[in-house]
Amino acid sequence: MITIRKYFARTTNILLVAVMSITATLFTSCSNDNDGGSNGGFSANTADWKISSTVRPTSTASTLLLNGKEGTSWYASIGEGASWCSFKYNDFSGNYTSTEGVLQGELNTLHVYYKPNTGSEQRTAELKFNYAGEEEQTFTLTQYGADQSNLPVFGHWAELPIMKTDDSYIYATHSAMINNKSYRNYSLCYDKKNKAALWVAYPLHAVYLGGVGRTDAWAFDPSPDISEDIQPDCVRRSYGGNYDRGHQLPSADRLATSELNAQTFYMTNMSPQLNRLNQDMWAKLESKVRANRCSDTLYVVTGAWFGTNPSTTTDGAGNTVSIPKNYFKVLLRTRNGNTGKAVSTLSAKELMAIGFWVDHKSYGNIEPPTSICTTVADIESKTGFKFFSTLSDEVAAEVKQQNNPSLWGVN
Repeated sequence: MITIRKYFARTTNILLVAVMSITATLFTSCSNDNDGGSNGGFSANTADWKISSTVRPTSTASTLLLNGKEGTSWYASIGEGASWCSFKYNDFSGNYTSTEGVLQGELNTLHVYYKPNTGSEQRTAELKFNYAGEEEQTFTLTQYGADQSNLPVFGHWAELPIMKTDDSYIYATHSAMINNKSYRNYSLCYDKKNKAALWVAYPLHAVYLGGVGRTDAWAFDPSPDISEDIQPDCVRRSYGGNYDRGHQLPSADRLATSELNAQTFYMTNMSPQLNRLNQDMWAKLESKVRANRCSDTLYVVTGAWFGTNPSTTTDGAGNTVSIPKNYFKVLLRTRNGNTGKAVSTLSAKELMAIGFWVDHKSYGNIEPPTSICTTVADIESKTGFKFFSTLSDEVAAEVKQQNNPSLWGVN
């Protein structure tokens, strides 16, 4: 995680997660039930963070979800971070840095409580966990410092647009652990005026995909600069009217771990999207984008465009929020798909790009039409953002004029 001192206003004392209310939907996909069996439908004993391993500097708790065969015993201990983390609420005496238990059915949780971080820098704690007879796992909990922001690495990550300064814009990035290694998940430009991200940028590669299932872990974004009061409140219910909680980074693009997937359910990744767009043509467009992943990385930016004087609806708590007039996607990858090289080192002929500009309406349950296909340069002119900033000006000028839908499987 790359952090720098914050320069946006931040509201403190915001509760990160409601750790005591967990439902069975966290353990199944949205469309298929798991097969039954003596282990409650799970093929292995698993443990993962419920929401995120990165938390606000305020004092609350994070939760590990434990799944597996009923009757399996487990043990956990806190090593590094024992002075500010505990397995007992509001007791940091050092007497509660280890605990054990036995799996009881499907709903098992382990709460890790922590003190506020009043220092200027982030800190980490290490949690050791193992099931009886199984290999020990290490979970890292990172807590932001009181004076930190979690900003994207502009000019270095290929998917990022050029940063624009605006009093209403707040930038943040999220990372998660995959096989004990930290990977960036996604970055965003959040517009506090419209209560939605103007763009969400992310790499797409096989490492992010898997079979953990959809978590439906709706939660506020814990980024220290994006307080809950400027986020839409759709944690318990969707927007008003016929609007879904529309993901910009799709849940299905992040199934390697529960933590990766849960972060896609942050309120900052949501916007009010017509259900018949979200569940029909838009969903098929998301699948089409996934089908274009390659051994090299596919770089994606998804965005919402509000224009001037957008219409409004309400969030799940009845607060007024803006409705996007359009959605867009811009994509960049290598033509070969297996160069092993950074896109910034390649010529325009070695790269392929395309844009999709989508009216916020129902297109019907159809495959993405060629009418939504356009150039990246066109979407730059519509939105005012400059995409794929690691490309040289010469390469970008050529690549961003490409519009060949058949190369991307759109016919």
